[in-house]
Amino acid sequence: MEDDEGYTVLNLRPKRGNSASPSPAGRQESPMSARCYKIALGVLGAFCIIQMLVIALGAWVCQGPCPKGNPAESDGVIQRTGGGRECNASLEDLFFRLKQSLCDPAQISSAGGSGCKFCPREWVLHRDKCYWLSNEIKTWSKSRDDCSKKGSQMLVIQDREQMDYLQSLVPAGQSVWIGLTFNSSQRKWTWADGAPVREELVPGLSQAEANSCGQLGKTKIESEICSSELKWLCQKAAFLV
Repeated sequence: MEDDEGYTVLNLRPKRGNSASPSPAGRQESPMSARCYKIALGVLGAFCIIQMLVIALGAWVCQGPCPKGNPAESDGVIQRTGGGRECNASLEDLFFRLKQSLCDPAQISSAGGSGCKFCPREWVLHRDKCYWLSNEIKTWSKSRDDCSKKGSQMLVIQDREQMDYLQSLVPAGQSVWIGLTFNSSQRKWTWADGAPVREELVPGLSQAEANSCGQLGKTKIESEICSSELKWLCQKAAFLV
């Protein structure tokens, strides 16, 4: 339309029913905007995954062997410098901090040695070994297999002091499997690791029938049919720092 002076006036008011106009609830995104939003989210997710992979790779490298350092030539002699010594120093510093933070000061000698030993969670430390008592009951062979799965072996008693301590772990009125079996062909008792059985540790444990295994009670070691179900004791070497 034209105004009084002859200029053309454009009617820029949007028509009703236009799908691009805002709705009463707010501005509607165009299909292109929604697509860009999804692409941005995908890129952000990929970036987060890459960051996690980088962090995991860095942790894996730190746990790997120490680098030997780069060779440097001086006066015709190739020398290893840098990495190896720095890594060794870092490991020594790590162990020093572990001792200071976790060990009893009385266990650390002034010479830098250590009697500081650690066991896995739920294992009990005694002298240089860790011991674990089950909550379940199983046959002797299944108990032995469970100890193997834990990277350990069934209990082997070496002396009276060890036996007295372990008897204190046995629940009142119960007995537990230990790594002791009767060899029917040789007619003698043997430990699971092949060590001989000291008579003073098993007084009264005489000849037995085939399929007989040893159980530790509150007062002594006795014979029991291996197919019976009892709790059991596992042992492994303690970790020395």
